[in-house]
Parts: sequence; C-alpha cells; structure tokens
Amino acid sequence: MHRRTESWVSIGSEFALCSSPPWDCPRQSRAHSKVRGGGGGGTRPCPLFHKGGGAGGAGRRAGGGGGGGIVTHAVILSPHDVVAGPLELTQQLRVVIALKLRNQAQLQALISTPGGFTPLTSAQFEAQFSPTETQAQEVANFLMGAGFRNVAIAPNRLLVSGDATVAIVQAAFKTSMVRVYTHDGRMAYANSTDVEIPTALQSSVQAVLGLQDVDIMHTFSEPVQQNVVPANLCNPNQNIAQHSDSASPAIISCKVGHYPTDFPSIYAATDLPTANSVPVGIFTWGDLTQVIQDLNQFTSVHGLPTVSVQVVGPGSSDTSGTGEWDLDSQTIVGMSGGVQKIVFYDAAGYSHADLYSIFNTAVAADAVKVINGSFGDCETLSRQDGYAAADDNVFAEAVAQGQTLSFSSGDSGATGYECPAGSLIPNWPASSQYVVSVGGTSLGTDPDNPDQWVRENVWNGYSDGCGGATGGSPSTFEPMPAWQKNLGQNAGHNTRGVPDIAFDADPCSGSFIIVDGNTLQYGGTSLASPLFVGAWARILAFKAGPIGFAAPLLYGLQARDLHDVTIGNNNGETAAPGWDYTTGFGSLIVTQSAYDLPIHSVPPG
Repeated sequence: MHRRTESWVSIGSEFALCSSPPWDCPRQSRAHSKVRGGGGGGTRPCPLFHKGGGAGGAGRRAGGGGGGGIVTHAVILSPHDVVAGPLELTQQLRVVIALKLRNQAQLQALISTPGGFTPLTSAQFEAQFSPTETQAQEVANFLMGAGFRNVAIAPNRLLVSGDATVAIVQAAFKTSMVRVYTHDGRMAYANSTDVEIPTALQSSVQAVLGLQDVDIMHTFSEPVQQNVVPANLCNPNQNIAQHSDSASPAIISCKVGHYPTDFPSIYAATDLPTANSVPVGIFTWGDLTQVIQDLNQFTSVHGLPTVSVQVVGPGSSDTSGTGEWDLDSQTIVGMSGGVQKIVFYDAAGYSHADLYSIFNTAVAADAVKVINGSFGDCETLSRQDGYAAADDNVFAEAVAQGQTLSFSSGDSGATGYECPAGSLIPNWPASSQYVVSVGGTSLGTDPDNPDQWVRENVWNGYSDGCGGATGGSPSTFEPMPAWQKNLGQNAGHNTRGVPDIAFDADPCSGSFIIVDGNTLQYGGTSLASPLFVGAWARILAFKAGPIGFAAPLLYGLQARDLHDVTIGNNNGETAAPGWDYTTGFGSLIVTQSAYDLPIHSVPPG
C-alpha cells in the first residue's frame, strides 16, 4: 500500500513492555497495573509518562516511529486495572479524529476584545477558524484508504469519524490494541503502543480519539442515602437544629430537601420572567425514554407547561444515567419556571470519543445559548489522549458564538474523580477556561419558611453522611483566563481555578425529583450546575436575547449580587472571603445579578 512509503508522526498514547517488576517502570502519577498473564516472557504493561505537549494537545514524534518529538501521556492504569490480552481483531471501533482550529491567534484576539465582541454565527466561525475543506477531506481520504467505513466530516469540519475493525485500526495507526479489565469492573480497551499518522496530516490533526475507553466520564449526582440523619438536619418530625458557624452562631437554619420549583424563591429569581422563550440544552448519553416520561410527570405534578423536547445524537440502550438526566432536566425547568424547549444532546456513551462528538454537534448547530453538563473526570486523564485539547477547540467555538456551557465541578472534593489520592487536581471539563464551572454548597433555609435562604456553607458531606464534597482546586495545565487573574485564592497562580460560582449540592438539602415515576431526593454538583443553567435561562429571558459567554460576566458582578460562602472546606481547599477554590464567588442572588450584568460579553481571556 502507498502508506508504507510515507513518513509518520506519533500522536497517541503509549505503553512500554517491561520485563522488570512494575516498581522498576517509570513512576507515574497513579500506580501501575498488576498484570496476570499477558505477553510472553512475563512482560508487564508499563505506561510511559511523556511530559510536554501543551494543554492537553496531541503530541508528535517526528519520523517513522523512532525519532524524537513529543507524544501525549500514556493511558495510565489504576492499581487494579488488568491487561487481559490483545483486543479481538474483529471488534468494531468508532474512531474520531479531532482537527485543529485555524488562525488561533486571531480567534483569541477576537474573544479577548476589550469591552466584548459581537458573537459569530456558526457560518462565520467556520469560514474564519474551522479547518479547511481540503484539510478535512485529506483526513477523510486517509481513513477511507485505510479501509474505514461510514467516514463522515462534521459540519464545522472539526472532526472526521469512521468505523473499522481493530485489525484495520491497528494497521492504519501503526498501533496495537489490548483489552483491559478495569478496577471498576468494566471490560475496556486501549492502545498499547504509539498511535501514528502520516506526516502530511500532522498540521491538521489535534488528536485521535476512540482508541481507549479505560478513562471515561462519570456523572456527579448523589442520591440521599437511606437512614442518614445528619446532625444539622431538621424537618417537621425532628427538633429544629442549629446550623451555625462562628461568624453568626445565633442564626438558626435547616437543611431539608426542596422541590425544583422552590429554588427560584430560595435564590431570589422570582422577580425575573420565566424562561419560556429560551431553549436550553443538556448533554446526556443513552436511552432517554424514561427521562422524558419523568419530565412530563414532573411538569404535570407542579402545574408547569409540558416541555417541548428534542433529542439530537445517536444515543444508545444504556439507561444507567436516568437519575442524572432526570435531575438535570427537572432542576432546569423548576429553576427557570419553564423553558421553550430542551434539546438533549445525546451521546452513544461516556467515552472521550462519544462526548467530544456530541459536544461538537451541539456547538456546530449553535441552536441553544446555554447547555448543561453534569459529569467529568480527572483532568490529567482527559489530557493524556488529547481529549482535553480537542474539547477546548470546540469550547472556544462556543465562546466565539456566545454560547455558555456549564459543567459540574465534581463530588469528590479537591481531588478530582480518579485523580491520585490527596492531589489537588480538578475535574475536566469543568477546568476548561471556556466553560462555567459550578461548585456545590450546603444550603440552610429558614425553619419556618423553607423557601427562604439563610446561609450556605461549603458542601462537604463526608462528616455527616450527606454525600461527597464539592470539587474545586487549581488546574494543572489549563491557562488562567484574563478575567480570573489576581482574584482571591487564584492570585499568584497561572492556571485556571475551579469553580467560578456554586449552588446547592448537598443531597440532604437537595432536590425532590421524579425518577422512574417515583419521588427521590438527589444532590451533588449535578444539582448545582443545572440550577445555574436554569438561572441563566431566566437571565437570558430578562435580557431579551443572548448576552455572550457567562463566565467573564459573572466575574464582573458586585458583592450585592452574590452569597459569598466563607465557611467550610472540600478536603484540600478552604473557603475564604471573596473568590476561593471551594465555591468560587458563591451563589447568585439571581434577580440582583440580572440587573447588574452588562448586556454584552466581556473578554474571556
């Protein structure tokens, strides 16, 4: 084949085969796997850690597989991940090649325009910044020439995808694939050697996704555990308990559950119009049949108009996320007072390839101006296969088009999900500079009026049985946006700080939602992010039109617009006056915030 005469560059993940014990392999940020069986001669997979490569970008190795250069970080296995042998050659894979943006300096200059900028249409963005038709077609030709089927170019040309067997994938990218039995009980797969592409495509390709599903996204909803009665909980069947702190010990508040329709009163949003003129989006995966039924039951029970629903994306038969998507959709509708439409951007699954694809679908369409995402994973794991850099390209397009993507900061405290124990590493996508990151609080309300806000502390339920703790810590690689510099605890840092703001996330002060037809109480930062999205939808309705990317606007708010959360910690970071790594600026006083927000966006970075 003609590909044999081409030079190649390495852009993917890599394992080394070590005959020595695993403790002699290069040290990683996570422990190496203990492998049973495997390759001949007692070899053990030992992922290599490659420094450099930019903010999650796909690294490159010059020459045909043996030269210098930079490659992305390897797939790093947890202590109990086990390589179970080679991946079957007949297994079908969907590979997604993420392409680079053009004219990136000009794009950054545009979205950093002092005083704001007029958002681009998707057509304007594609003409100025998307890969060219020639670049996209060259990648498509490469896949078709290698034997891929169903090769497709996205409308904005930021990705090219195709289907093939493992045998074809291995030959096309000069790699090897293995099966991995993961520590969480899944049978996954990963590339066990470098992923290579022709040198001619090097300037166009950002990352090759779909060659591993060891590292995946995780939802951040937290149901109330049965038989949990936290010390500061109060309800009509218990004595009123004092939810106090040293700053105001005399104030009494209760930590009780609330219906989604209660939150507009709690966060002072009721003086704004409902969002019935505003469409919103939700990133999901799997089968949404029950989710839509639950949403219809919710609106009927609470006397709200039935919500128009559109499902965009491949979806699948997976119903494991039903509770999560119920929490997202019902919370948004309750907080907003009703929306014009919910667009569920429904991925096939939770892999990096699946979610990058659905992110791109939503942004390329530019049909809604605010979209919720209540999931994530340790940002360093999202970086290693180029997923984070690929996402950032899509998210930058969203900013240029005036869209706001909101992501939960996570439920495992200052240490992101699957991050090394004790580390201060946040979750991705919440740590992207191009999204709004929403952390979590523990909400206390008036014992005589549970719709009346009294206080919020940092959500940390590890001590009282109310779930986990809010995510929040400095990014290890994502650049700090201009609007976050020299603020609070982020002063002196040079990377993005997480989160930006926060809302209720404590399961014990959480939301009563309908799941599979039954009323259950849920929390987690999967509650906090849709609370923000519902509030932002009301603000969009009040402003009577798009006002641009929300994050820098939020940083321009005044103290009177916010509930500053100054008490508590997330097992790594501690709250303080002003912006901090636990709850950002705190929660919005929504109506006051709406009046103080400018009409147009200000520079995002």
